[in-house]
Amino acid sequence: MSVFPVKNKTVFLSSFGDNAFFLAKELIPYQPPLVIFLNQKRCKLDFSTINLKQKNIFQFESFKLKDTFLSVYHLATAKYVFIDNYVGVLSVIHFRKNVKCIQLWHAAGAVKKFGWSDSETSKRSNRAKSRFQKVYNCFHYIPVGSQQMADIFSESFHLGPKRFLYTGIPQTDFYYDAAATAQSLTLLEQKYPAIKGRKVILYAPTFRKDMLNRMTLHLKVEEVLNKLGEEFVLLIRSHPAVHEIEQLPDNPRVIMVSDYPCIHELLIASDFLITDYSSIPVEYSLLRKKMIFFAYDLDSYSQNHGLWTKNPSSFPGPVVKTTAEVIEHILDPHIDYAAIDQFSRRWNTYSQGKSTSQLIQAIYDEKDLTYK
Repeated sequence: MSVFPVKNKTVFLSSFGDNAFFLAKELIPYQPPLVIFLNQKRCKLDFSTINLKQKNIFQFESFKLKDTFLSVYHLATAKYVFIDNYVGVLSVIHFRKNVKCIQLWHAAGAVKKFGWSDSETSKRSNRAKSRFQKVYNCFHYIPVGSQQMADIFSESFHLGPKRFLYTGIPQTDFYYDAAATAQSLTLLEQKYPAIKGRKVILYAPTFRKDMLNRMTLHLKVEEVLNKLGEEFVLLIRSHPAVHEIEQLPDNPRVIMVSDYPCIHELLIASDFLITDYSSIPVEYSLLRKKMIFFAYDLDSYSQNHGLWTKNPSSFPGPVVKTTAEVIEHILDPHIDYAAIDQFSRRWNTYSQGKSTSQLIQAIYDEKDLTYK
């Protein structure tokens, strides 16, 4: 594809799509010449709803030969390329001069280790390690919400400080938009009527490497339902890498929301968050609501996956190991707002409601944005 010239167009290659969605919406007033969305299978967001006049949507890494061919063509000829995950194909792409590749990533913070910081990486072959770094070297810019996240990226990707843009994370803008949050809550109550008028608990465990196909919940759901009563409803959202959760009770107060595309909307609707080693609390801390960390396997998980910290004081809520403790803290009205605010300041330093527009200003050349 190198025989074709680079054109003034933007490509979003999305595994998750949240940050891409917010960024693309912010481009609407400019109506740039052409925007291409390349979506991997796990991306559930509907980019067709974004009112850009010049846009195309393709399935990336699919069996659709036309989509595959055009995806490669657009990746090779775009001036602006945004990705949100580790994308192996970048190891064989040589971006030309003046092309900008931006790693949006899919999380505002990090608890689990990844990249070079993951202990599993050192066990890989030299060829694999070389491939990893080729991919990381393609990240010309990485927007971050904090110095802490910049330091983690630097260690994980072996990249220097000039790669980081302290603009904040686009998807966090949602929490500062009162109209958008109110609308999302209304839509969620329409989709899941059982949550209306109830206290909503969102349980969002992260993955375990030995339970990707079928994950068994250690949280005793029946016990939670029985002890908390009818005024509570439990939403369960698995990590995108997990294919199935087994042994869930058939109860109208238990709702699987793994296929719901927008995690930020689920967070708005939730009164409590139960999680473990997920980065979701970074965003949830902006809402100043109660979080409970159900870390029943803290020591083994840290050994097998790697965590940036095991210190309970680093978590903005109680760290527990049993279902009974989870229930106890849900019923306890106390919320440690000081810990939540300190956690949020540490991770959301630059995510103050204007992250998307600041990123556009940092990345795009003014002449490449066509105003209405």
